[in-house]
Amino acid sequence: MKKIAILIVILLVLLPLFKTGLFDVHDPTSVIRFYALHESLKFGQFPAAWTNLLNQGFGYPLFLYYAPVFSYLGVILKLFVPTYILSLKLSLGVMVILAALGMYKLMSKYAGELGALVATIAYTLLPYHAATLYVRGSYSEGMVWALLPWLLYLWSKDVRDKYWIVLTSVVTALFFLSHNSLPFVFIPFLIIWILLHPGKSWRPIILAATFSMGLSMWFLLPVFFERNLVQIDRIAEATVYSDHFLSPGQLWHSAWGYGGSARIGEVDGMSFMLGKFQLMITALSLVVIALVKKWNRQILYFLGVIIFYTLMTTSYSAGIWSLVPNLSILQFPWRLIAFASFGISCLTAYFVHFLPRKLQLLTSLVLMFGLIFFNLKFFAPQTQIGYLDQDLLSQEKLATVAKDKIPEYLPASMPSFPTTISADGLVHSPVSVSGSLINQEAIPLTLSTAYMPQWQLTINGTKVGIVPNEAGLITTVIPVQAGQNNLSLTWHRTQVENLGLGLSALTILLMIGLLVI
Repeated sequence: MKKIAILIVILLVLLPLFKTGLFDVHDPTSVIRFYALHESLKFGQFPAAWTNLLNQGFGYPLFLYYAPVFSYLGVILKLFVPTYILSLKLSLGVMVILAALGMYKLMSKYAGELGALVATIAYTLLPYHAATLYVRGSYSEGMVWALLPWLLYLWSKDVRDKYWIVLTSVVTALFFLSHNSLPFVFIPFLIIWILLHPGKSWRPIILAATFSMGLSMWFLLPVFFERNLVQIDRIAEATVYSDHFLSPGQLWHSAWGYGGSARIGEVDGMSFMLGKFQLMITALSLVVIALVKKWNRQILYFLGVIIFYTLMTTSYSAGIWSLVPNLSILQFPWRLIAFASFGISCLTAYFVHFLPRKLQLLTSLVLMFGLIFFNLKFFAPQTQIGYLDQDLLSQEKLATVAKDKIPEYLPASMPSFPTTISADGLVHSPVSVSGSLINQEAIPLTLSTAYMPQWQLTINGTKVGIVPNEAGLITTVIPVQAGQNNLSLTWHRTQVENLGLGLSALTILLMIGLLVI
């Protein structure tokens, strides 16, 4: 009965995905990301870093810096379905199912099956999850809250054999590869959780933590140490985080909408509710816990998560935001609702768990229907449009989507996005450029490709030095001889990228070795 109830709620949440076409969200780039990533991989770039399909054909290092988990999931699912739109819908389904199953597994351990059922439905039906799915379209953030309960579940397990080490390492790495900034704000509470569940030995904990870091290095090293090659920090800092603090009242009630986040003091176009019914159940849980005097470390932990991350969404935390280096990269303090609402969902389980057994089933049913009644209405897009892949992957959209929706990865050498389409007479594959050009005289040669130091240019079989010109395009450092010249522009990883990839590859080998020993 419990699993059937969870399945019904999941289907209700995902009901809009069964309709033809797709819906508009703040970030409508997922299909384009899937397509561009798929093309880069098909042309032999693994892991993918660059695509010539974006930025008016001048190229864009999107996959070198953008959190990979959701995009790679979409590409994997595309192998089994005919369209990218369908792969997106399946990816969203996987995300919601992962979140629900993870919460059920986690809370079954601490609050029984009926308590876990309430917590799972509360988590699945969070208004913030509805906003992520059908308003914002920030699906990388969705992967964070989908993997979060699994992260805590695995790190709390009592049996810590070699299979636990490998699985926990993989899930932890996936968590930190899900989003460029949000998972790192949870590090203090992950450490606290691990300390609360030390197990019989620290050896498997140290191995799992080391392996998870190693698995992440292929992506995190370039993001941390080569972020100066793109404009990610400049764009992030252009958003004044203090303009997006919430008032406490917004966490209880803010009108549902499909607009964006306004500056503080103005009317926001979207809602930041934690969930009224979820909060009411949590309050009842705390009352019951106090009455039966059953405070334990898990309950105190979840309560701490709620208090800390709720506080961090408001201006009362301004001092912390100003003190912690690079916290402003998060841009929007209200993103931390993801963790606060997670803690709230966990605590809902204890209201049922500490009731007399004869009342638990009936109470669970009442709470389940209440959660559905008060929250399901939010899980609906504003409009449903009969999009096909070709509508979302038109040349116009591919050319301008980087400028319009994901400007932070513009190469640092480019002062602004190009306004004309790349045209230099060369053949541009998704990951390379080649062909022949005829010079009337010996002059430096400029290619219609954005400069980054990973590019290597050979002309007539000889490697030629390159620099960015004033527009950020690749230009040879020396004049190129007059006449016909055969060019090949190929992408080569930097030392930092090779180090990260090598560490991740070594970690995989060590994990395989651990399993076969």
